[in-house]
Amino acid sequence: MPELSGKVAIVTGAAQGIGCGVATLFADRGADLALWDIQYSGLAQLKAQIEEKGRRCAAACVDVTDWEQVHRGAKSSLERLGDIDILVNCAGVHTSILFGNMSESDWDLVNDVNAKGIFLCCKAVAPEMTRRGGGRIINIASDAGKTGHATEAHYVASKHAVIGLTKVLAIELAKQNIRVNAICPGYIDTPMLRKIFGELASIEGKSEKEIIDRINATIPVGRIGTPKDVALLAAFLASDDAEYINGQSIGVCGGLEMH
Repeated sequence: MPELSGKVAIVTGAAQGIGCGVATLFADRGADLALWDIQYSGLAQLKAQIEEKGRRCAAACVDVTDWEQVHRGAKSSLERLGDIDILVNCAGVHTSILFGNMSESDWDLVNDVNAKGIFLCCKAVAPEMTRRGGGRIINIASDAGKTGHATEAHYVASKHAVIGLTKVLAIELAKQNIRVNAICPGYIDTPMLRKIFGELASIEGKSEKEIIDRINATIPVGRIGTPKDVALLAAFLASDDAEYINGQSIGVCGGLEMH
């Protein structure tokens, strides 16, 4: 089992979904946590649960699209927890819109959070990792970052950007002993996915059950994934066991996409 004892991890988008699953598992593996999200109410509850496990935890309301907030969040995390060993960029948004109906503001929102947000968080944290002699950065991309899906032009573009940024950072930061990898989840049971099912049902004129049944039929393992499925890979990539893994974009999708 990869151990994270003595490590400090920042997890963005930690209030729900994959971010919450990653933070919870990291705490179980011994890490102290800095939790970032724009929804502080969800963070407060998660913070209490992590502290009950005996781990140190700091929570901050951070909009990852705003450099000043990201910079302050990194500084606060350092002051409260002492170090930053791991950054897991989970913050993300999604809307289902056909390209012909997509506005500039639709495009900007999704790309600002999903792509620019990761850029800003890495900019804030990488110098501290360099100062300390190394670290791990894990970017949550998507299987949509390797292929295309109707109704997701803005989302697909943002996740392709995440994979591209991951590759460049893996090259540029390798000499600083910072390993950078991406995880590409498929369909993971989160509030975001449930919202997507509703949007697709509306666009296609079908029931949510019909949408879910169709998707399940395309997944070789026969089920939608869980946040823990993603968190288990994140914990491995954050551990010393993944020292020689760098610049990779690894799917957690039950075989839905194979690259």
